[in-house]
This record gives sequence, C-alpha cells and structure tokens, in this order.
Amino acid sequence: MPRFYVPFPDAEVGKPIVLPSESVHHAMRVLRLRQDDTVEVFNGRGLCAKGPIHFAADYAEVVPEEIKQSERGLRLILLQSLVSNEKMDWIVEKACELGYSKIVVFPADRSEIRLTSEKAAKRLERWNKIAVSACKQCGEDFLPEIVFKSSLKSAAEEAEGLRIMLSPSAQTRSEDEEIRAVTFAVGPEGGFSDGEMNTLLGAGFTGKRLGARVLRTETAAIAAASYAQTLWGDFN
Repeated sequence: MPRFYVPFPDAEVGKPIVLPSESVHHAMRVLRLRQDDTVEVFNGRGLCAKGPIHFAADYAEVVPEEIKQSERGLRLILLQSLVSNEKMDWIVEKACELGYSKIVVFPADRSEIRLTSEKAAKRLERWNKIAVSACKQCGEDFLPEIVFKSSLKSAAEEAEGLRIMLSPSAQTRSEDEEIRAVTFAVGPEGGFSDGEMNTLLGAGFTGKRLGARVLRTETAAIAAASYAQTLWGDFN
C-alpha cells in the first residue's frame, strides 16, 4: 500500500489530512494513483492513518478511515562514525529498517571524511530524506532523530541505557538482564583510536565483539541492531 509522510500532530476519523506538494506530485505522476485509492499517511511519531486519497488539480488529501498509534519497543541509539557518503546513506537506510530511534553521526580520529557545518547541514537534510523513504518502504511509523556532533565526546553524551562499544578485541558479556534502551558506538575503517576507546569507556560504554569476524563499519551497525532486537526487542 502506498505510504506518505506528513508531520501532522494528530488524526481523527473523517478529518482530512492534506499531503505536501512533493507527495502530491509523487502520488499523481509517479504512482499514478486514482481517486479514492486507499493509502497510508504517517507522522513519524508512531501515528498512522489509512483511508482514500482525494485529488483536486494539484491538491490531494487523505480522509482517515482507520487510525493506529504504534508503540516504540526497544530504544536503539547508534553512535556512527563518519564514513563515505555512499556508506552513510546505506547505514541510515538500514538503521531505519531495523528500528533505530536515534542516529548520532560524528567524525572519528580515523574518519577519512570531514564536514564543515554547512556541509553537515546538507548531509543531515539528505539523511532525513533517506530516512523518510526507508520508513515509507518498510512500514516503520517512527522516524529516527538524526543529529551531527563535532566530536565523539559530545556524541557519547547522547547515549542511553546499555552502552556498547563494538570492537573486535572486546570480550563477550552476559545477556541475562532486561534492557529497554541500547546505544551502540561504531568506529570507522581502522576502528576507534586508543583515545576514543578511553573516552567511550569513561562514558560508561562496555566493549563488545560480534562474533569472530571483523565487520565493515557499515555492517556493524546492522548486525548490532539485529543482535539487540533478537535479545531484547521485537525480533524476540
């Protein structure tokens, strides 16, 4: 079923929700929807409405017949070191599909990419568009918050709950405890520097190794989410 993102504050059965102009164009010219076709709209905060779409010239609205408020389960936070544009786009997309609540991007000591404040703002705009597209595709009703921090230290301040630093040299830990929030810190190619590892340890992170293989940075975030969702989240 076609899905559209509209940041509406609330929804009522029978109360029209107006689509933004870019969504109208997509519905009419790309998807070629017809009058009264059933679609979904979601607000990125767990609220989703389903109903017929009505067109008038370059205007479109959805009249909700069903409304659903989703509840967020395990809260996953990703501290992702800055990597190449293509890899970052892929990480953001897959992080949305696997239910990350927040993505905090930062330049690590070994990051090959550096962003000025202007470039960071443009990248954030792009990442948010990718997140919207990913959520529309996979049926996720919550948009992740995506922020850029200038250092690992400031990024670590965004951590919540259980804090895990992914490292090939770390030991495994017990999984018996009940967890409501998990933050994963993922380094760049080459891993975290010794100073960064000390910063994370000082911020309450524990080292974790995901199996015997050394994972690429873009794979680590995905494997970590799958691991956490299986143990404590909605994969269980």
